[in-house]
Order: sequence, then structure tokens, then C-alpha cells
Amino acid sequence: MSEFVSVLDIMENAPYGAQTAVRDEIAAMDAELRRTMDRGLTPDDMKTAQAARAAVQAASTVLDRLFA
Repeated sequence: MSEFVSVLDIMENAPYGAQTAVRDEIAAMDAELRRTMDRGLTPDDMKTAQAARAAVQAASTVLDRLFA
């Protein structure tokens, strides 16, 4: 995972690459969670992974709205 980047820092007048980097990192998180879930988890770990994936997907939705 990369260092913390505030979305507020890249919202206004940011180069397209900065926005793409944040979206790519969110997509990578989602893909890794999905792969982990597909490999199989205990019921408790699956609940945690589902919650984490829901948060990542919510972040993606927020970014879509911010960068639209």
C-alpha cells in the first residue's frame, strides 16, 4: 500500500495521473479482497472481508462522484 494521499489534495487542479493513481489503488484493494474471499475464509474472516470490500466499493463510488 502506498503512502496516504488526501483526496482533497488532488480534487482541485490535480493532474489526471494523480486521480488515476488513487482510483487504481482502490481497484487493486478491491481485487485483492475479492481474490482472498474466493480462496475461502472462516465465517468471521469472511464477514470482515465483506465489510472491507463494501468500504472499498463505497470509496470507489465517492471517487467517481468527486472526479466526475
